[in-house]
Amino acid sequence: MAEKEVITRAIQEQNGNLTRVAKQLNIAKSTLYIKLRKYGLQRS
Repeated sequence: MAEKEVITRAIQEQNGNLTRVAKQLNIAKSTLYIKLRKYGLQRS
């Protein structure tokens, strides 16, 4: 899934800082948390 890969890459680029990940992806932080749960992702 492309969205999962984009989110995973952004998490790596931002060293797990979810506030910066949300800004980079131009989505609300709450939306990011929903997507993390949906794809079973962890911040690394």
